[in-house]
Formats: sequence, C-alpha cells, structure tokens
Amino acid sequence: MESGKLVKFEQLPTQGTYTQEQIMDVLHKLACNPGILERMVRCADRLPDIERYLGSFEDRCRTTVNRCDALEMLCKNFLCPGHLNFSQVTLDNYSSKSQVKLAEIVTGLGGDFVNAFPVPPGKKIKLTHKPRPGYTPTIIRIDANLAGGGNNYSDLMFEFYLVPGGMNSVLGFELGDKYDGNIFMNKDGTQIAVPFPEHRNHPIDIGSLETLSVVITNSGAANNLDSAHVNIFYDNSRFYELCKAKCGGGCALPSPPMPPQ
Repeated sequence: MESGKLVKFEQLPTQGTYTQEQIMDVLHKLACNPGILERMVRCADRLPDIERYLGSFEDRCRTTVNRCDALEMLCKNFLCPGHLNFSQVTLDNYSSKSQVKLAEIVTGLGGDFVNAFPVPPGKKIKLTHKPRPGYTPTIIRIDANLAGGGNNYSDLMFEFYLVPGGMNSVLGFELGDKYDGNIFMNKDGTQIAVPFPEHRNHPIDIGSLETLSVVITNSGAANNLDSAHVNIFYDNSRFYELCKAKCGGGCALPSPPMPPQ
C-alpha cells in the first residue's frame, strides 16, 4: 500500500444514522421556521410537568368514576320508584295489569259533593283508586247510567285531577279539559275511547305517591246519575322499564299490555 494516497471507502448506513440529504432537509425546515427550535426545546423541558399532571388527572378521573359508581348503587337501592314504596310481591302482582278503575268514592268533601250514588241534578261525586305503583295513562273509557233511561250524556261533566299533584287543594292538580259526557258516550250508550290528556306535550305519569281522581258533575235538570264506571287504560311496560333501568333489572317485567281498540 502506498503511504499518503487517498483510498475510497464505502459502507452501508447503520441504524440510527441519517444521510446527508436528510440532515439538510431538517436544517432547511428549521431555517424556514424561525423560533421552532426554541419551541421544541421548551416542549421538551415541560415534558416532566406534563407527565406529572397526567398522573394527577388520571387519579382524579379514577376517583370520580368511583364516586359515580357509589351514587348509582345508592340510586338503585334506595331511589327506585317501585321498591321505595312497594314490595316485590306487590310489583309482581301489578306487572300483568293494564287498567285502573276509578271506583273508590271520596267522601266528606261537603258542599255539592255527595257520598254515594245516585248523584242528583246539580250535585257532584269524586271517584279515585287505591294506592298502587305508578303508571302512565293512555286511554279513558267511561260508562254512565242515567235514571229513567236518559241518554243526554252532555248533562254530565268529567274533570280529572292528579292528587296531591303539588297542590294545596282537596281536588289536586287539574289534568286536561272539562269533558262533556257525550265525548265518552254516544246516544245509544256505546263507549268512545278518548286519549288521556298530556302535559306540555308529554305523557303524564301517575307516581307511586299519587292517585288519579275524577269529579263527575250532574248538570241535568231531571235525571239522577245512578252509576258511573271510569276505566283508565295504561301502558304498564313504561313504569316497569323505567324501574328496571333504575334498579338494574330488579323490578318485575310486565306482560304485553292489551289496549282497547
């Protein structure tokens, strides 16, 4: 080998090394973006703080999730609208029903209210139902019997109330309109299915601590109201689906309701 003579030397690039073109490309980007190198250095300096804050944030998220789980368990066990007021046996008993009869006469109201049938002209009667799990009424059906074979059902007026309904009143919170009897019955006595009124364009739920009542007024001149049958049909799946969602499946599942046609 001759001393002092330049010899060409070539080798493959090793992992982690860059070509001259790559290095020049990086330097070109740095030169075209003044201040980018300083920003990169500041980001690198802040990395330990970001990692520390991230760990603290993860701990706080974990604590929040645990609190939410505890609140959800509390709601399931103590705030279920069914289990709060009724046993599972009672819920099961109502799970296949889809009708409420307003057949309990409210007595002792005084004034124009009577305590029993018949209801003379100019008098009223209030009907309700016994305490029960909540429900969402959908259809009203009414059958009334006027003395002497009368069929002027427009002499009857029906007013529905939610009791107590947040009202300091013996009647409760008025629901819907004041209905004439001919809205529910034809002249031949056949019934007409009437949709239950809504509140602010949403279905009305009768809560477990509430009852539905109806006040019937006989405004006729001659015929007594001998009897009245007020039937409220409801979608029994609505209450139990809400209950199931809150209780995690502990409430009874209803049978498919059979609404009137």
